[in-house]
Amino acid sequence: MTWDRLAAYLRVSRDPVRTQALADAYVSIVRGFLLPGCVYYLFVTWGHLQDETGARLLLLGTLSFATALAFFLIRSVVLVRPGISIARVEIAGLVANLLIYGNVVAYQLIHFSEPKLIYFILMAVVFAMSGVTYRATTFCVGLALATLLAFAAEMSATMLEQYLYIGVASCFASLGMAHLLRKALATQVDARLRADRLAAEARDLAGTDTLTGLPNRRSIFQKLECLVAERRPFWLGLVDLDGFKGVNDAYGHVFGDDLLRAVATQATRTLGPGEFFGRVGGDEFALIITKPMSAAEVEAYGCRLIDALSDAYAIEQVPIAIGASAGFACFPGSSHSSTDLYEKADFALYRAKEGSRGRTLVFSTHHAEAMFGGIAIERALRESDLEDELSVAFQPQFSLRQNRIVGFEALARWKSHRLGELPPDVFIAAAERSGHIRRITEILFRRSLLELRRWPEPLFLSFNLSAQDLSDRVFILGLLDQITELGIAPERVEFEITETAVMVDRETSAAALEEMWKAGCRVALDDFGSGYSSFGYINRLKLDKIKIDKSFVREVHTNPVSREIVAMILTLCRNLGLTTVLEGIETESEMTALGALGPDVVQGFLFGRPMAAAAALALVSGETAGPAVVPRGDFHAVRIADESGASAADRGRETSRAQASFAA
Repeated sequence: MTWDRLAAYLRVSRDPVRTQALADAYVSIVRGFLLPGCVYYLFVTWGHLQDETGARLLLLGTLSFATALAFFLIRSVVLVRPGISIARVEIAGLVANLLIYGNVVAYQLIHFSEPKLIYFILMAVVFAMSGVTYRATTFCVGLALATLLAFAAEMSATMLEQYLYIGVASCFASLGMAHLLRKALATQVDARLRADRLAAEARDLAGTDTLTGLPNRRSIFQKLECLVAERRPFWLGLVDLDGFKGVNDAYGHVFGDDLLRAVATQATRTLGPGEFFGRVGGDEFALIITKPMSAAEVEAYGCRLIDALSDAYAIEQVPIAIGASAGFACFPGSSHSSTDLYEKADFALYRAKEGSRGRTLVFSTHHAEAMFGGIAIERALRESDLEDELSVAFQPQFSLRQNRIVGFEALARWKSHRLGELPPDVFIAAAERSGHIRRITEILFRRSLLELRRWPEPLFLSFNLSAQDLSDRVFILGLLDQITELGIAPERVEFEITETAVMVDRETSAAALEEMWKAGCRVALDDFGSGYSSFGYINRLKLDKIKIDKSFVREVHTNPVSREIVAMILTLCRNLGLTTVLEGIETESEMTALGALGPDVVQGFLFGRPMAAAAALALVSGETAGPAVVPRGDFHAVRIADESGASAADRGRETSRAQASFAA
């Protein structure tokens, strides 16, 4: 054995975990032979009662019965204690062995029998298995064989020589068996301990985020479950980075990973006692605070954390600045389960990001009411017959140049049997959160295509797609297949997308738009000017039409800057061969200011409110009196009556409410 191996052996031998594991293994062995030993010595006691009398009965019977009782007590009392040391196991085994030895010696002293000297050989074998340690085994085996030779010495020299050879052979055999048994036990224990260490490492890895080294989602929820089970008050905070996706898209995923590691390091530096910080996934993190804090203190703490995370980072010598938003909920005040608590903290985070971002929001009673309303909507989405309850409204798009309606935009409507009529912006957002948006898209797109097939050519249908729709290429191909299946010319179908939807996954969205363009459909960029990089999208995406955001339209007749922005966009699109749509025109004063700029298409309450499919068909089929074209200086306004009979122009000054486009 080399010195390195010897040092390793000594380290293992002194390992308290290994020593305890060996003790536990020997407990099973010793307890295993004590039970049959107890039964055997009860049987021996019965035999003494039959064969012995007087003092001999008293001595042998008492000794054998005491041995049986001792075996029972050692097995049932001494060796059942948890964490018993190997020294105690050794003593228990030694006591049991000495009791066996005492019974055999006492019987031989009273009734010497040469054939029964074989019992000492059998004892050596038993002692080899139950001696626990080498010293105890050597002592017991040596004692048994020495006694054998002592009894044999009273016999002839020839018999003594024979028993001497038998004793030596038995000694080596017993010690060899003891060595093999202990080696097998040690090997088994070492294998189990190694497996336990590997399992512990696997558990650690399973609970650790490999990118940042922080506790991962699994570890976070285990912590939450533990705290909830203990009924300990605590705060759960969810922190989301603002602007991380833009950095990730601009510099690449490796750069983004380095930024996440830097954020994790920065957050860890701010932690104090009673604070647990982990990564949920993506750019979202979780914070658990177990120390007592009021809502105001938690909000102040969240603001300090956001300030710390919003510091500039130097990634690959590139200075990067991002922000963060946070939402907090408390246990047991806000919730009574970990899952519900997480949902409420997530809702607070959603509301924090929905506002100005870069702030902390603590879940309150007011938020609970709004959240429960959203939950009711999501439940209705899951359980309702949407085929029956959903409908499509159509709002006309009017060409000033052609002085006619050129198409309709499809708008989602939902009249729930359970909740009544719901605003589109509310249930569309709920559908996107709950994953039901594609189901809604599929139902309404099919219904819209069936209406489009009834309209005279070349009227087109403009249909909105959500970010989730664009992220699924197979789903987009399914929509395109429906167009072919119904025999509709693809150029009559226009898909509206928003900058926000494209930003969710630029590569996938661009690929989806490419499929639409190849199929012959048209693509319109909705809400142009309301996002972060509108002009960049004109250059990168295959577009046919630009819909200028209504925020510019509403201010154009009072704000010269808005008018110049609209004029610039119209000129740019004209030079690039893109059709422009001014949406949200509600009043004649807005149209007067915009008419001179020469937009291609206009849309809004002034030209027609959203109408039912039958009304749209009647309008384009000439079944009504037809649109009245009224001269208005250098433009024409179409007065289209809606289902109530009143003209849109008469109500042009009404403020629109919840006329959200179907962003399905």
